[in-house]
Amino acid sequence: MLKLKVLLPILTSFLFAGSFVAGKYTTVDLGPLTTSLLRYIIAMAVLGLFITRSAQPSKALTVARADWGAMALLGLFGVVGYHYFFFSSLRYTATANTAIINAFNPVVTGVLAALFIGERLTRRQYGGIVLALLGVLTLLTRGNITTLLTLELNRGDGLMLCAVLCWVVYSLIIKQLSQRYSGLTITFYAAVAGVGQLLVVASLERWWQQLAILSLTSLIAILYMGVAASGVAYLLFNLSIQQVGPTRTASVVYSLVPIFVAGLAWLFFREPLTATMVASMGLILLGVNVVLSQPKV
Repeated sequence: MLKLKVLLPILTSFLFAGSFVAGKYTTVDLGPLTTSLLRYIIAMAVLGLFITRSAQPSKALTVARADWGAMALLGLFGVVGYHYFFFSSLRYTATANTAIINAFNPVVTGVLAALFIGERLTRRQYGGIVLALLGVLTLLTRGNITTLLTLELNRGDGLMLCAVLCWVVYSLIIKQLSQRYSGLTITFYAAVAGVGQLLVVASLERWWQQLAILSLTSLIAILYMGVAASGVAYLLFNLSIQQVGPTRTASVVYSLVPIFVAGLAWLFFREPLTATMVASMGLILLGVNVVLSQPKV
């Protein structure tokens, strides 16, 4: 049982990390909206399969009409917005950079949750936020904070920050909906709403024409993201929450993903891991763990 508790969040982190590498391959011949559309068509099918195998499929598919708008917003911010900026960022910055910036997610979510939905943070957690922010600034400026004065920031890093903001909005909506629905129900309908919206907006990229020139590498990458990263990893994430709790799961996953991504980026793309990246990663992960830590009673 102890091995299972350890392996579940670690394997989840590894599968999530693989999507950063897979996404890099799709930027060669697919637009970000087209990539998102294909990924989530597969993910929607996988999540639908999980629902049909659940104990109460009809209950999992039932959503009150008053929550349809919220589900649509989940699709807009969590599927369309986040993945558009995520895949776009991979065109302009190192794969490891996107993962390090993405690790800032829980911190931003914690701040905005305190501001908008009344979640209370301790002084210790605010200290963690400061540490994580210093880590992000270190990464964005390549260790030269004076760069902020001239705004000479990497375009890809800026796009990834936009992805983080989209995910924060998505997370805040989920916090409200999770009081009434299971994680599987929320994620499935977010995928459904996202696919519906992407079928429209991805027409700007003429996604049907891109399918005709889809390479085998991109196809494998999309299958991986749809099945492993959006399907299997989601299931493992939920199993981990059941075994070790949401806070410890989030802490382990957000801590390990950038480390796995850095290793995979070196293995597949020979991207170097610089001292600045290591320092920023350390600050962000330390800050994230402080923010996610439970205050002592």
